[in-house]
Amino acid sequence: MGLLSDPNRRRALISLLTRLNAPICVLCYFAGVCWFMGLAFEPFTLRTYMSENAMGSTMVEERFPSGERALATGREFAAHKKKVGGMPVDWLVKTMQARGLEVFTQSFSRTLPFPDENKERYIVKGTNVYGILRAPRAPRTEALVLSAPCSPGDNNNQAVGLLLGLAHYFRSQIFWAKDIIFLVNEHDLIGMQAWLESYHHTNTTGMDWSPLQGRGGSIQAALSLELSSDVITSFDIVLEGLNGQLPNLDLANLFYAFCQKIGVLCTIQGKLQRNDWDSVSGYSHAVQTMMLMVMKQASGRPWGDHGLFLRYHIEAATVKGINSFRQYKTDVTTIGRLLEGIFRKLNNLLERLHQSYFFYLMPSLSHFVSIGYYMPAFGLLAVILLLRALDLWVQFANPPAVTADGVADIERQSSPGVLSVLTPLVISHLTGAALYFLPTRFQETAVEHFPVSETEAVVLTAIAVYTAGLALPHNTHR
Repeated sequence: MGLLSDPNRRRALISLLTRLNAPICVLCYFAGVCWFMGLAFEPFTLRTYMSENAMGSTMVEERFPSGERALATGREFAAHKKKVGGMPVDWLVKTMQARGLEVFTQSFSRTLPFPDENKERYIVKGTNVYGILRAPRAPRTEALVLSAPCSPGDNNNQAVGLLLGLAHYFRSQIFWAKDIIFLVNEHDLIGMQAWLESYHHTNTTGMDWSPLQGRGGSIQAALSLELSSDVITSFDIVLEGLNGQLPNLDLANLFYAFCQKIGVLCTIQGKLQRNDWDSVSGYSHAVQTMMLMVMKQASGRPWGDHGLFLRYHIEAATVKGINSFRQYKTDVTTIGRLLEGIFRKLNNLLERLHQSYFFYLMPSLSHFVSIGYYMPAFGLLAVILLLRALDLWVQFANPPAVTADGVADIERQSSPGVLSVLTPLVISHLTGAALYFLPTRFQETAVEHFPVSETEAVVLTAIAVYTAGLALPHNTHR
């Protein structure tokens, strides 16, 4: 503190920082990058562990027997979907009712800012179908969700079949302490958003939807299932949600623990677990996995239907079956037992998942990097901004010296006024507003007067705004 309180020492420190500004910035940049890249080494990572005591053991016996029946149901669902050209609502309602669920439907519509060029439509309409298995041994104040999107074509039919098979099997069990909601949503994220908004009585997107006629308890956790093959070689877990949000790490740990127990090949970011951490190839593999997670978080988009649950503080993930060239094969019965085990452990929760991490990076499913390890790297990069700001402040506060004859060595620069500070702020905000409003305003005009499609009109408008933004430094200087 004495160094900063003494005016002479403070001036000497500021002079040193401004004189060595560029070398210090370069050093901080390389130190931050090297720190971050070094996090993929095993000594700098932590092994995953279960923090929640209620889910600490996988000692449950999974007995789901109906894999072939689930596949047959999936094929029947595909036939009805092809027959009606979309969501077979009536068939789903009858099938869920036959399995002893309380079945409800929800219609919704969403006006798109730009038309869907495949079908030239501005309004998306659809219907969600969900069934509720009421908890027989609890006051029904909490719930779990298993969802499967009704995707176009032949995608995800097996997931709907397995969802209905699990609903039939769960109905015969008496140990459920939470309501279990089986949801088949249409139009992927649009249908899921409509259902979540109606379930929580909110409307943040301006979407039109009908109120839900049936509700369960407060949702504690959710899984979204994606399967597009009768045989699966590996199971991938997707964690990244809206605006880079992540579920509680215990949910990923639970998935990995049951995959290890049942013998299912599991991946994250589509990459397998490796044990040769000390080799160059093993380190490269871990870095690629970690950087893929960073890039997905940076995109801000949800990478599955689960990403919308995180907005409502519901821990959720998407589990995706992959059929690749690997020789390892897993049938649907085994996948059903994996999901059964996960839901039985989630059923034991006495409170929301909160004891583990919410901010983390995963170079593999068995290791993670906590926020306390990777934030210093971002801190080193942030120091560069402070140093550059300090350098500019010193330049403005100490104009060039004046010679004995009263003439400046170089042209004297006056201290910055309010207008010089407000100008770049105003121009930056106007540029952002233009990028937000102009594409939707100009696309109709562009399509009417020029031979371009809606997508091309939006891209050209964005390019025009960015090109105009190139004049920002010149405008700021003036």
